[in-house]
Amino acid sequence: MGHRSPLGQAEKERIYQEKLKGQTLKKLALALDCSLECVRKWWRVGRDYGLEGLRASRRGRGCVGLLSRFDPKVAQKAVMHKRANRGWGANRVLIELAKEPDLTGLPLPSPSCLAAFFKASCPECVSTRKPRGQPSRPPLQASEAHEVWQLDNQERIILKNGDKATICNIRDPFGAAIIASQAFEVRTRRACRKLKWTEVRQVLRNAFTEWQTLPDCIQTDNELGLAGAPREPYPGRLTLWLIGLGIEHRFIRPGRPTDQPQIERNHRTIDGLALNDEALTDMNHLQASLDKERNVYNAEFPCHASDCQGRPPLIAHPELLHSRREYQPNSELALFDLQRVLDYLASMTFDRKINTANQVRIGGQLLYFTTAMVRDWQTQHLQVRLDPTQNQWVFSIKQGEGVQEVARRPTKGLDVLSITGLDPLDIRLSQPFQIPFAFMSA
Repeated sequence: MGHRSPLGQAEKERIYQEKLKGQTLKKLALALDCSLECVRKWWRVGRDYGLEGLRASRRGRGCVGLLSRFDPKVAQKAVMHKRANRGWGANRVLIELAKEPDLTGLPLPSPSCLAAFFKASCPECVSTRKPRGQPSRPPLQASEAHEVWQLDNQERIILKNGDKATICNIRDPFGAAIIASQAFEVRTRRACRKLKWTEVRQVLRNAFTEWQTLPDCIQTDNELGLAGAPREPYPGRLTLWLIGLGIEHRFIRPGRPTDQPQIERNHRTIDGLALNDEALTDMNHLQASLDKERNVYNAEFPCHASDCQGRPPLIAHPELLHSRREYQPNSELALFDLQRVLDYLASMTFDRKINTANQVRIGGQLLYFTTAMVRDWQTQHLQVRLDPTQNQWVFSIKQGEGVQEVARRPTKGLDVLSITGLDPLDIRLSQPFQIPFAFMSA
């Protein structure tokens, strides 16, 4: 191919029109006796700007900038959304740009291009991120949706009206879905309180109802409201409620939040998407923002967690919308099995000592003894176990190489009403049923 003069206006328009008809760029280059790169250049100009772009009289280097190839309104709207919601990343902003009536039909930038544009145009809205360290060992992995839910509390959120909030978050690490995000007002006279176990129970109950399923396992850290009293082997009330429903309550290692990185990363996602200036007005605005952004994330957000590969969680894992173990609010009393709770406690032995008031505390309840009963063994350590058939605490002391039973006391708080908060007299299903679970027999 010899040297030829630059393409004329008619030749440029010919490239655009014949390519639209299906002609290849290679054949057009041969027909016009020019390089393939030249043909490709003018085809892209026509593709992006139409015939008006090919007829533009301006010569030389075009406009420069990260979004210079796009309509100026795209950059304006992108910056507007970013400044109004500083925690939003490029993917979240693109969702809103696609809904803008003024941008209908206009090409939009890629997430990486938009992220670079934000760093250059509004760096004050872009947070700096520290490199993440590797966990000491891989966390336990789920292999199916609703097999494991990770639960953790997002604390110390200060609202503009002076309230302080804690958000209880639940995430499915396999399906990458945000199962629940519920805010609670936790301001006290001096500081902030921890969530009560009954509040966490209500968040889980709402999640069971919304997704119409029970997971196999709830995984949490060892926080007081989730695991019971520190340095106390007696399980917390939340654990007993889950056990009664046939759900394993799994704990991470103390001080190792990297054992459940998905829910920890979920906190930053909530920070970025939902905790904007309007959401921080008061509790009502905060909960409304959490509900909205959770729905957007699950159904529209291009997620790269788990194996979503840029698809929203509900698109990547439609099985999230199917029950693993069906749950309805009016069936909880039929699903809950108190005997399962008693058998679980019967597998443990607790060490106790009677205090000066002749009392023993177990499971948050005080059990009393008469002075005559404890005269001979008040100074000794007692072994306490549960008799699941009689629903009684059995107290024993060591005698030589064996143990001797010295007293029995009926349990307190180990009943359906105390654990579930539901009155058994309200049950409508006449035949309760029990489901076998592998972890109970392990």
